Amino acid sequence: MRITSEKLDETIQRNAEIERQVEEHIAYIEKRLIKWRALPIEEQALEILKEHNLIEIPIPDKDWGGAIRKFPNEKILPIINTAQPRLYQYFIYWHEIYHLTEREEMNRHEEDYEISTEFDLNERKADYFASQMIFGHHDLYDYFYSLKHDDFLTKVAHCMKSFKAPYKAVLIQLYQIAKKSHNEKLQEQIKLYFDKPQEWATIFQEQALDDSLIKPSLILNLGPIKKAINDTIAKHPDVELYQDNLKVVEEWEEKYNIVQKQLKERLNG
Repeated sequence: MRITSEKLDETIQRNAEIERQVEEHIAYIEKRLIKWRALPIEEQALEILKEHNLIEIPIPDKDWGGAIRKFPNEKILPIINTAQPRLYQYFIYWHEIYHLTEREEMNRHEEDYEISTEFDLNERKADYFASQMIFGHHDLYDYFYSLKHDDFLTKVAHCMKSFKAPYKAVLIQLYQIAKKSHNEKLQEQIKLYFDKPQEWATIFQEQALDDSLIKPSLILNLGPIKKAINDTIAKHPDVELYQDNLKVVEEWEEKYNIVQKQLKERLNG
């Protein structure tokens, strides 16, 4: 479900319905983050993804952020679209971590934990999990009101920079707190701006904020899938299918090298 200003109240309601499950999952994940506590939150997420053989590809599709795919040798690998702005990539890190680890959590709870078969609900759980991992230990609402700026979008830009979070994730989290606080003025402001595209490059530059956060990284990394295939080839050198799989991946790598170069030229041009 694509969230619009008209869907904000429904989204907040669904967040309330899944809050307990998401909090339990956060507690489960935080046990795995102990060794990376000194790292920024987005780098903690990156370390978990690397443990699951992260693949990074610049895909010129504004609506596609990432996915979980099964590849040779039965490996489950997360894929992140590095043509998305870095802030969005960071959010997708946690979104995909939810999908990667929900089955682990189900196995831990054995019969009393269910993975929803409803696609939209499962995606809402992943999004809510991602937002709580990013904002959960900090008070976005207090930070927003502590900013000495009059302009709403300027304050949101500072929140995006400080929390390393995309625009709509910031607004949804603010809206949720504003609703609990009965702050109708802020709710109206959020709905007013929610669906409007913004010139973040201009705002970030005017505010001397790090504008690399709203640009793509364009990283290309197919190493984990190539390793998975090569490991399988080493075990079954006579099976031509695995050699064919390796050729396909090498063709992908060649293709995305060209895409990466084109996107970099466009970004710098």
